[in-house]
Amino acid sequence: MVIHASAIQVRKELMKNQRKEILVNHKSIIFMDYQKVAHEYFSPDQIMSLKYKMTLVFRDFLKYKIWKYEKHKDLDYSCMALGERVCLNLAFLVAIKQFEIDIQIDININPLDFIDSELRKGVSESLDYRRLVLTRVDT
Repeated sequence: MVIHASAIQVRKELMKNQRKEILVNHKSIIFMDYQKVAHEYFSPDQIMSLKYKMTLVFRDFLKYKIWKYEKHKDLDYSCMALGERVCLNLAFLVAIKQFEIDIQIDININPLDFIDSELRKGVSESLDYRRLVLTRVDT
């Protein structure tokens, strides 16, 4: 069964543990509404845990533009530039890994192509990002 959530597709696997799978494409890495996805698939306690992890990862991604982190530490994407929004969505993808969500990133996209050099440096140095991209598969 395929469920469309915002610009990403979330599919419940018909396995004994009912694992969810998120397929990420070029549109979802930019335009995903992480709050909508979180509220649809996670409990309030899980969302609090998600936001805490997202805050840590987002700050790590923006370490070379710390003033941007200070401006967006509330994780409200409505007034973010494209690069910061991509970093926020990547932070969300990193954070949901703790709930055993399978994340598959289309190998035809490179999220780093959407961000400037300072953000790219912060993201590419992150161990969390490296672990995330290890999950890339051909879709």
